[in-house]
Amino acid sequence: MVGRGYSGDAQTAPTPNHTMATGPELKESLTPPASCSPPPVVERCGIAFLGALVVYFLHESWRKWPDPMIDAGGQWYAAWRVSNGALPYHDFLWNYGPLSLAWNGLLFRVFGPGMMVLVTANLVVYGLILGLSYWAFRVAWGWLAAFCACAVFIAVFSFSILNGVGNYNYATPYANEATHGILLMLVTVLAAARWCEKSSAGWAFSLGMCGGLAAVLKPEFMLAAGVLGGAALVLRHGQKRPVRVLEFGLMAAGLLLPTLVFTLWLARREPWKAAMIDSCQAWWLVVVNQRDASLIYQTSFIGIDHPWLNAAGELRATLTALLVVGFIVTAGWLFNRGWSWILRISTALAALIVAGSIHLADGWLGVGRCLPGLMLLAFVLAAMRVGRDLRQSGRVSPGPLLALLLVLLAGAMLARMPLRARIGHFGFFQAALAGMAAAAVMVAEAPRWSGGGAAGRCLAVAGCVILLTSGGVAVERRSAMIRGDQTQPVGLGLDRFYAFGPEVDETGKQVNWCAEHLEGIPPEATLQVLPEGVVINYLSRHVRPLLDFDGKENEYVEQLSRVRPDYVVFVTRDLREYGIKNFGAPGNPGEKIMQWVRENYEVVDVLGGTARGAAILRRKR
Repeated sequence: MVGRGYSGDAQTAPTPNHTMATGPELKESLTPPASCSPPPVVERCGIAFLGALVVYFLHESWRKWPDPMIDAGGQWYAAWRVSNGALPYHDFLWNYGPLSLAWNGLLFRVFGPGMMVLVTANLVVYGLILGLSYWAFRVAWGWLAAFCACAVFIAVFSFSILNGVGNYNYATPYANEATHGILLMLVTVLAAARWCEKSSAGWAFSLGMCGGLAAVLKPEFMLAAGVLGGAALVLRHGQKRPVRVLEFGLMAAGLLLPTLVFTLWLARREPWKAAMIDSCQAWWLVVVNQRDASLIYQTSFIGIDHPWLNAAGELRATLTALLVVGFIVTAGWLFNRGWSWILRISTALAALIVAGSIHLADGWLGVGRCLPGLMLLAFVLAAMRVGRDLRQSGRVSPGPLLALLLVLLAGAMLARMPLRARIGHFGFFQAALAGMAAAAVMVAEAPRWSGGGAAGRCLAVAGCVILLTSGGVAVERRSAMIRGDQTQPVGLGLDRFYAFGPEVDETGKQVNWCAEHLEGIPPEATLQVLPEGVVINYLSRHVRPLLDFDGKENEYVEQLSRVRPDYVVFVTRDLREYGIKNFGAPGNPGEKIMQWVRENYEVVDVLGGTARGAAILRRKR
C-alpha cells in the first residue's frame, strides 16, 4: 500500500567569431557563463552558507523524517532481514532492484540495525549529491547559478514535509533507491561529459557501468541513464569522434556486469533462471509483470487520469512563470535605458512590483506544474549553445555540454509525472533536478536579456534571487507548520523518531505502544500485523511470515491457516483512500480475516481509551 496524504554572473564579452546575426540579446543568451571566477572569499562564503542551510534544515527536521507506518519501515525491515542472511524475492517480496537493499543490509550487518545507521549513510550520499551538483551547475552556468540551484535543492527538496506524510526526503526516503539513483545519475553526467570530450575506454566502461547500476535500482534511472548515454553518442557523432569497437565492448560489459553479480548472489539459494529474473526486478515488474501499472494510483501520479485538464494546468503554470521572469527581465532592461535616474528607477520598480503580484494558481506549493514546460525551454537554450559551439569549432565546450546533459537528465526524471509535476511526494527526487535547473537558468540566462548594462543585469539577478528566496521561505513555513505537530516519540535508541501527536494522528502512538509491548515475546516468534505495519516487525525485531493484505480475502485466510503466525497485531487504520471504511468490520474487507483471527487467537493486550486502537493476540495452544 502507498502512503497517506494530508487532506551570478559577470558580464560576458561577445565571442569574436560569432556567425549568427540574430541580435545582441540572443548572442549574449547563448554565451556560456563568464570564465572568470568571483573573488575566492565570495564563493567560499556562499559554500559556507549552503553548509549552514543544510545544518539548519537538518536541525529543524531532526528525527522527524519517516512516516510511522508505511514505506520507511519496510526499508528498515528488509535491510534487517538481509543482514541476517535472508534473500530478497526469495525469502520476502521486494519491489525494486537489489542494489540499495544489499548495501543497506551490509550496513546493518557491520554496524547493527538502526534507523540512524541508514540515516548517517544517506546523509553521506546526500553530501555527495550536493557536491556533484554544485560542480556540474557551476561548470554549466556559473558559480551564482550553482549556489542558487543548490540552495533550492536544500530548502525545497531535501528535508521538507509538504503533504503531511514523511519518507519523502533524503534522510529516510520512501525508497533508498531514489536517493542512491540521484547520486548515480550525477555520476553518469560526469562520465558522459568526460567521454564526449575524448575517446576513452575507461570512461566508456564507466558510462556503461552507470547504466548497469541503474538497471538494478529503479526504472526511472534506467530511462535517465539511457537518455544520457544516447545524448553522449549523438554528441560524439556531432563532434566527428567515432566510437571505437573497444569502447562499445566495454560499455556493454559495464551494462551487464551489475546484473551478473547480483545473479550470482541470488543463485546461492534459488535456480539460475529465477536468480536472473530476480536480479532484473527493477524493470521486470514494470515491463513484464506490470504489477504496479494497473494500480489506480499510478494514473493519478502520472496525471493521465485527467490528461487534458492537467496539461492545461501545466501550460498555465508555465506561462505564469515566464510572465513573472519576463517582468523581472523587463525591470533590468528598463534600468539600462539612457533615461533619467528617476524614470529608470520608477519604471523598473513598477515592473518588479507587477512581477511580485503574479501568483501561481496553487501558490508556491504548486510551482512544480511549470517545471516540464521550463525544462523544454531550457533544453532549447542549451541545444542552441551546443549547436553554436559545433558550428564554430566542431567541438562542444564544457559549459554548454554540462548544461545540455543536466537539462536532459532533469527532463528524464520528470517522466513519471509528466502531467502532474510537483515538488512534494515523489517530487523530492523526481522534480529536484528540474527545480535546480530552472533556478540556474533563471539566474544565469534570464539577466542576459536585460541588455549590456551591468546595473540592469544585477537588478535582474537580484529579482530572480529574491523570487527564489520567497519560494524557499514559503515551502519552509509550510513544512515547519506540519513538523510542529510531530511530538510523539516512536522506538528507542537508534530507532527513535517522532510522529504526529495523538491529537492529530493516532498512528505514531499505536506503533510505539505495539513495539513496547512486544519486547517480551520470544525473538524467534513470527508476527503478522493486520492490515499492514511491517515497521512494527522491524522495531520489535520479529519476522513477518506473510505480506500485507492485498485485497484477496479468501486466499489470504488460506495463507494464514497455512503459516499460522505465533502472534498477530491488529492496528486500526484509516484506509478510506483504498475504499475501506473499517477493516474487519461486518460488510467491510477483512471481515473473514478477523473472524479467523478471533477463532484461533487470544487477546494478550489492548490499547484502549482512544477512538483508534491496537491489539496484540497470541495463537491459541
